[in-house]
Amino acid sequence: MIAMEKQNDPFAQVGLGAMILFIGIIIAVSSSMYVMINQLERISQSAEETVSIATNEGHTQVVFIGGWIDDAYDDYLIMIEYQSLGKNVQTDEVGWVLWCEHNDQIFRRMGYLGDTVNSAPNGVTIWEVGEDIALPTELISGKRYFVIVDGGTGTGNGAGRACGPEWIFDNGVTAYYSIYLPNGGHTTQEFRVNVFEVGESVT
Repeated sequence: MIAMEKQNDPFAQVGLGAMILFIGIIIAVSSSMYVMINQLERISQSAEETVSIATNEGHTQVVFIGGWIDDAYDDYLIMIEYQSLGKNVQTDEVGWVLWCEHNDQIFRRMGYLGDTVNSAPNGVTIWEVGEDIALPTELISGKRYFVIVDGGTGTGNGAGRACGPEWIFDNGVTAYYSIYLPNGGHTTQEFRVNVFEVGESVT
């Protein structure tokens, strides 16, 4: 029987070590790639969310539908539509300003949608079109609302009748009505009265 001679092959040992090192490198690279891809996905999702928020806020607006003379003193009745790709807004966070200029003097009346005014029906100054006259807690996208706009100056019930329909008709001036949303958007509409009579359109 021939005895087998045991031999050590140094090249085989080097090859085995290189293979282990190679496998280790592959595992390390794979782990690094996983971490990088995961981070890129998170950054991408964050960017998409930011763009989505900006787009939603960018498409939030109040559209003026029409306006009429509401009474023979200082009130307008207007119809607006709230449009948004984002969230609804709280009614009492939506500000407004009615202003006009006459003889180099600026008159301003301001407040928030939903502020009570004595001349409005039951004091309610905004309600959904087609519904009972009741103050909504929020503006809902796609819904239309009637709004009572009270002339005069100051806040609350105001004082006088400046910028109201009769006043701008008598003085031949234009009034401006702006609505300010809590996210920074705003809409401004001109009010002109060509014929002063309750129910007539404001152009």
